[in-house]
This record gives sequence, structure tokens and C-alpha cells, in this order.
Amino acid sequence: MPLSPVAKGKIKRMIMSELRRKIEEFSEREDMNKPFYFRLFSKEVVYTASLLQSIFTWFGGKWEYFAEIIARENFPRVKRRYRLKGTITSKELIVIDTILKELDEGVRTPDIERTKQEILQAYDKNDSYKEKSHIIDLFIETENGEEYYFELKTVKPNKKEVRAAKRDFLEVLAMRHKEKDLVKVHVFLAIPFNPYFSEEYSRWTVIKFFKPGDDLLVGKDFWNLLGGENTYEDLLNTFEEVGEELMDIIERTINRLVEE
Repeated sequence: MPLSPVAKGKIKRMIMSELRRKIEEFSEREDMNKPFYFRLFSKEVVYTASLLQSIFTWFGGKWEYFAEIIARENFPRVKRRYRLKGTITSKELIVIDTILKELDEGVRTPDIERTKQEILQAYDKNDSYKEKSHIIDLFIETENGEEYYFELKTVKPNKKEVRAAKRDFLEVLAMRHKEKDLVKVHVFLAIPFNPYFSEEYSRWTVIKFFKPGDDLLVGKDFWNLLGGENTYEDLLNTFEEVGEELMDIIERTINRLVEE
């Protein structure tokens, strides 16, 4: 289903209001003198690049908000920054450490179904255990009780944060199988778009620990899972509409700074 007018409106208003504020703050900054860069390029180019970098950084922390808006129209239970609590046994922790080590060393390839089975086999109800708690970027539960846990990352995350996300997911599986059949528990690292254009997503830090379509969703696959077919294209069109409205504001701001 396409992105609804309601969801589209919420996303547009959020982007417009936040970016208007960022542009206003940028125009009032005092650290605008960059004499060496002005000689290399021009004031217009330097100011535009600085403003755009600030905007790009802002988007890095907002994808989960857009995802929540879209998901709420299609699922009965959606929670951003969801706190999951549970227990993990000592043997399960050993298995998790082993899986991470083997993935890191390249002697194992990502396989979520194999991983689930290994965690299940490690469980011993008489084993000692630890209380665990995780904050999940986005949690979704369907009408038939399927659970989806998403961690959203920038398009080129570093190895440390990807490895940490993998551990979090392995622990989520260990926590949830005591209450839910793991067939109904899905964990995904989500990347908002593919920076490699027509090629497959290939960021080595991610591919080492996650498998596309298995526990990794990139761009269209992620957005369409949340909102249905055509959601990704509709979201791109929404951004284009916002960009057209912002263009004049950005140009006026840059021109005023250049003239000062």
C-alpha cells in the first residue's frame, strides 16, 4: 500500500520544522569565518557544504522516527526505543560469544536460522542466569503475535557498532525463546538506503555479521516491510517535495551570509 496522506504529512511537517530551525541556527552562528577555505573555493560553496553536513548529521538520528510513523499505520503494536527485559543463561552467553568470535574471524557466515537453533540447544533451565535489558530502536508486533526487532544504523556503520548490534540481537533471541517460539521472532539490522547505487549493499563491516534478507534490510526492503509495496518510492517523493519547499529558504540564507 502507498504511504498514506496522514503519514506523509507527519513526516513532511517533522522535516520542515526541524530543518527550518537548523537553517536559522546556522545563519546565526559566529564561527563562520573560514579564510583558507574561502580561498580554495568560495563563500557560497563553503557555507552550503557546512549547512548540508549539518542537515545530513541530523537525519542520522531521525530514521527511526520516520519508521515509527509508517509502521503505526500497519501494525497493532509499535514502539520506538523499546525496552526489552529477560534472562540469559551462562551456556547461552558462551554460545553467543562463540558465534560473535567466529563471525569476526570469518570462519562462519551469517545464518540466522542456524543461530536460533544453537541458542535453543544451549538452553538449560537449571543453568545459572543473568538478568538482561536492551533498548531496541524499533519494536513491532503483528496481529498473529510475530515480533520484529530493528536496530537502525547509518549507511556505513563502523565494525564496533555493528558487532555490538549483532550481540544485542543474539541476546534478544536468547531472552525471547523462553516466552515465544523463535519462528515468530525476527531481528533485523536496518539501513535506510543503499549508498552503492545499482550494486548490492556491500559495506564490509555489516556483511561480516549480517546477511541481506536474513537479518539485514537495506533501503526499499526495510521501508516496504514497514509500510507495504511502494512505501520506499513514496517516501522518496515526500523528501523531494520537502526539498522543493526548502530550496528557496536555503538559497536566501546562503546569499545573505555571502553578502555579509
